[in-house]
Amino acid sequence: MWSIVLLAVAAAARDVTDDEYAKFPRLYHLDDYTSCLSQTNGLYCLGTFQISPLKEPDPTYNLIKEYSQDPHHFNRTELHRGYCLSSRCPALATERNTSLRFELCAAHWGRRRSLRTELSKLSYCRTHAQEYSRIHNPEPLDVSQRVFLFVFAALVLLNIIGTTYDVLMGVNAKKNLFLTAWSVRGNWQRLTASYEDGDPRLSALAPVQGMRVLLMVLIIATHSACIHDMLYLYNPRWIEQISRHPVLMIFLNGTSVVQVFVMLSNFLLAYNMLLFAKSNKLSFKMLPLISLKRITRISPVHLLVVGYAATWWPRANSGPMWPATVNVESEACRQKFWTHVFYVNNLIDPENVCLIQTWFLAVDMQLYFVAAVLTLCLASLRRRALPILAALVVASSALNGVLAYINNWQSLMFFAYPSTLKTMYRGIPSFTRLYQSPWGSLPGCLVGLFGAFLHFEMQEASVKLASYRWLKPPYYIAPAAMVSWMISGYYLKEYTDPWFVATYVAIERPALSILGGLVVIGMVNGLEGWLKHFLAWRGWYAMGRMSLSVLAVHWCINMTIAAARAQPISSSFLSVVRDTITTGWFSYIVAIPLTTMVEMPVQRLVAALSF
Repeated sequence: MWSIVLLAVAAAARDVTDDEYAKFPRLYHLDDYTSCLSQTNGLYCLGTFQISPLKEPDPTYNLIKEYSQDPHHFNRTELHRGYCLSSRCPALATERNTSLRFELCAAHWGRRRSLRTELSKLSYCRTHAQEYSRIHNPEPLDVSQRVFLFVFAALVLLNIIGTTYDVLMGVNAKKNLFLTAWSVRGNWQRLTASYEDGDPRLSALAPVQGMRVLLMVLIIATHSACIHDMLYLYNPRWIEQISRHPVLMIFLNGTSVVQVFVMLSNFLLAYNMLLFAKSNKLSFKMLPLISLKRITRISPVHLLVVGYAATWWPRANSGPMWPATVNVESEACRQKFWTHVFYVNNLIDPENVCLIQTWFLAVDMQLYFVAAVLTLCLASLRRRALPILAALVVASSALNGVLAYINNWQSLMFFAYPSTLKTMYRGIPSFTRLYQSPWGSLPGCLVGLFGAFLHFEMQEASVKLASYRWLKPPYYIAPAAMVSWMISGYYLKEYTDPWFVATYVAIERPALSILGGLVVIGMVNGLEGWLKHFLAWRGWYAMGRMSLSVLAVHWCINMTIAAARAQPISSSFLSVVRDTITTGWFSYIVAIPLTTMVEMPVQRLVAALSF
């Protein structure tokens, strides 16, 4: 079925014949990396070449240039090569300048194709001696690697002590809260508990865990496809063809579905604060403690994963694509580690990316403080809270529209093409200054607060949504409306008038947040349906609680799997599904110790210190 769809898309979008395409030089090529560097004189270089014709006119080159102007196509005038210079061009062995040797070797290939090649970017050159040293005589550990090992060992030791203490003391004994916080057994029980017999108000939130898992799978699938695009491809034309398909908008335009995470995070914050306010007085004196709890929940896992990426990740594997991807990203993590500590990595040097998903953690933290302050202010003004929050949603959406109009910013779907995705939108202000910004996600945050106050007021007034029949159709339609809204981007992106683009920026994310909020409000207030039963399944509980750890580690795992491949990736629907399943499986496996041995112990420790 999928192949039929692809053929239909290809037929509609084709602008060169198969014979013409066959004359194009391959966009990517990799010589055998392992066999090259196993030779004593082995030299392997990877880089990008700009091509031009040796003689004018050159009909094939002109066709290549015309083909490359389509935004759905890669730039075919830039060729990406990984050459074993020692075997491909042995006559150049006397040349000491490795980059010049690389360029001369490529020029020899180019002359056979009547092309001139110019080295525009040298990613790396590696010799047999360097590879032998990496395997048999690795470099001594630097300070940052030693610090990471120390932190890792300390966490393991604390968990051993806490677990041993918990087991030896037995079940009914009065235990030290500081030691039992580090009990793997106790944290595992907390992770897998259902709380079905607890507070019915909290039990009603069970579908939220299923939503988290569903959104996380979508994020992993999207990132799996992104990584294929960023690496060397065996069949880049498949990417170019599929990028035209409307269904792909679920992933390209659907990246804004992360706003549902923003909405959920702030919904839960405000709702829990309102529940707390029923028996306690809220005041701004609580803000430091609220902030501390959030920081200590996110930071341990977040900084541990970023720390690993900055130190030990490059040592995890090797391959022709590894130094140009993992090593480069690891260096960005080293340079920007301090920005992750203070959650400003999305604002300071945003184009130097360390683990792309961490922009969300920064935005989430920034908006968490805004949401906490607003909730503290509005908790004593509950009668006015809903109109105030509704006005703020409209105002923040309008602000993004105005900023988009002034700065010529666009929604992701307007610039999400294979050629721009390959560099993770480097040099595109719309991505760094709008998509990753706190103000870009502010409407979703405010929608979450509105939903929390609305839900709380309905519970206080004993409102039963199930008794209002007219509310059921919007509730049932909302999930399909979310998918339709994402796919609609395929048709709407043809309209590029500045006023339309700015208007779309203003409403795109709030619309998804509102639809997601409608689903949440309906589910937690008694509206039934197959989706609620599916999301409320007990099996999602533990997986939902591990969402932070999965979000933190999945990029490292996915990139480790893909970047270690020895040959260009043969991308297809099935290969993306395979990488998604593999990444998801290993991410949740790794998330178990991260959650039970890092996230939960620190949370319990802070709770013990707070009361």
